[in-house]
Amino acid sequence: MNVSTSSARRFARRVWARRWSRVKVILVGLAVVAVGVLAGWVVLYSSLLAVRQVEIVGTSRVSTAQVEAAAAVPTGTPLARIDLSSVAGRVRSIPAVRDATVSRRWPRAVEIEVRERVPAAVQARAPSYVLVDRSGVAFDTVPSRPPGLPLVSAPADAGPPALRAALDVLAATPPALRPQVLEVRAGGPEQVTLLLTKGRTVVWGSPDRGARKATVLAALLTRRATVYDVSAPDAPTTSR
Repeated sequence: MNVSTSSARRFARRVWARRWSRVKVILVGLAVVAVGVLAGWVVLYSSLLAVRQVEIVGTSRVSTAQVEAAAAVPTGTPLARIDLSSVAGRVRSIPAVRDATVSRRWPRAVEIEVRERVPAAVQARAPSYVLVDRSGVAFDTVPSRPPGLPLVSAPADAGPPALRAALDVLAATPPALRPQVLEVRAGGPEQVTLLLTKGRTVVWGSPDRGARKATVLAALLTRRATVYDVSAPDAPTTSR
């Protein structure tokens, strides 16, 4: 009887141990799920990780207040639920902003990195001037012509291609010559002329073969002339 009772007890303990092991596995699983649910709630819905600050970097021409207003980041919203691409899109709607990158800065901040447009030239729009970047985007109006920026002009009926041609030619001119460029005129995409200091004119033609034309022009400028024609760079001419 003692042997039988002892064996029964050992068997019962083994059964109980197996059952307890299963219960522990279930309890651990439930605990993991509970922790995950709690963490998800904290990240997505609680105010513990909500936006409290908007950090803006990279601005000089555009004010931080302007960027912040355009971004319209909903402070108090959980950081994980902020739509970063939408915020960036709203910032890019500012004319002087070329691009913007928005990122989360845990635990409670959103950072907006702004890349502004760089003026390449100006257009006259009486009584003021409009700044134009390298791609031909007009992004700001100023009361007077900024020093060091050439004037670009193209007839309205020539459209954006003429303006882009003028900017392409300006970008192709030798760096040493650019401070001498007063105006770039484009009668059309293939009719670009540079007006230089000292009453000199460069007939450039189309933006094609820009590097070759720049090299030829640099050599021609060593001659005293009033008009330098590099529209056909293999047969350039000068005249007084």
